[in-house]
Amino acid sequence: MKADHLPTLRPRRPHNENNMKTHLRILTLAAALCVGLFTVNAADKQEHKATPKGGRLLDKTEPHAEFVVEKDRTVTINFYNEEMKPVAATTQTVTVIADAKSGKATLQFEKKGDSLVSKTKLPEGEGYNVVVQFRQTAEVKPQNIRFKLDMHICGGCKRAEYGCTCDH
Repeated sequence: MKADHLPTLRPRRPHNENNMKTHLRILTLAAALCVGLFTVNAADKQEHKATPKGGRLLDKTEPHAEFVVEKDRTVTINFYNEEMKPVAATTQTVTVIADAKSGKATLQFEKKGDSLVSKTKLPEGEGYNVVVQFRQTAEVKPQNIRFKLDMHICGGCKRAEYGCTCDH
């Protein structure tokens, strides 16, 4: 056989160098995952503005919308201007989707006074995810606001956890 037809062999790396590169890649990936998890948790625990009725201020709504779970488990959406003074609901529409252990429930709303009130109640229990679909007018695409519905009282601000204003 001629020498120009022989396969070329690459020199093998020592076994330790391969292991070090693999371990370095795994550590880098683990660090990136940890940073991602901490960022997600921090975003969920961001400080929220206090609302007049103890609910959760829904981000980036105009006027500012407040999500309040009533004692009978119906939901009220109240509206406020920049100074947190009450404003009447006008063209806004809201739908709430609750993803409870018992299954998904969709709450439709109707105007009562200056607020929007759900026609049905939230499912029993807590600790499940809620999606609030907010529309400023019927013609615009809905804005989806997601959060976990925790009803227990926060030790810091003494509000229901879903409406907590603490930064912890």
